[in-house]
Amino acid sequence: MIVTRRRRRRIHLGRYLLPVLALAALAFALTWPPSQRAIANGPLKPLWALGANVGSVVSKPFTFAAQQQTINERNRQIRDLNAQLEAQRKAKSDADTRTQAVQQQLNTLANQPRPTAVPAAKPQPSAAAGAFGGPAGTGAATTGVAPPTDDEKRLAATWAAMDPDKAAAVIQRLPDDEVVRVLAAMDSDSAGSIMNALPAAVAARISRAVAQVQPPSGR
Repeated sequence: MIVTRRRRRRIHLGRYLLPVLALAALAFALTWPPSQRAIANGPLKPLWALGANVGSVVSKPFTFAAQQQTINERNRQIRDLNAQLEAQRKAKSDADTRTQAVQQQLNTLANQPRPTAVPAAKPQPSAAAGAFGGPAGTGAATTGVAPPTDDEKRLAATWAAMDPDKAAAVIQRLPDDEVVRVLAAMDSDSAGSIMNALPAAVAARISRAVAQVQPPSGR
């Protein structure tokens, strides 16, 4: 039995080179602007128009999908902006509510009669230290300052919860004696932060008002 060996076929690149070159030339002609204008305005104008129409019909679904994606993205951005605007409106409303509450407390303090000084059991060597030098509400009991009223205690709690700069702005609109009584109802840390936030002249004036409060004499 005779066995013959088959030769492997050689790959002839030449038979593929011509079609590849033809496709490349066609693609170049369709993408090069001068050749596009020549084809669109020349004898092939009807075929060019037909191809353009077919291309627009074929690409229309893809264009619609891209437009829909753009619309969805813009709607998402609008929702985010609306959420931010609503949050800003809520924050402004809360700030207005707190401002109105503080203003009402100020009006209540301005309209109520001035309390008289109540002697304390033990004197303090320094009135300025006694007014702001202890836990909340203990400063008035150690100096000649009258014990804070319920409104002054609520106002002291409000000031302690506020930013020191904002509380300092409110303090500058009140008489010094009321400021001393309210600060005396606060803890030393909160009162010290507010005093540090006051302008130097105002802080010095309030400190002098505290120093002028004479502690009661011992029995």
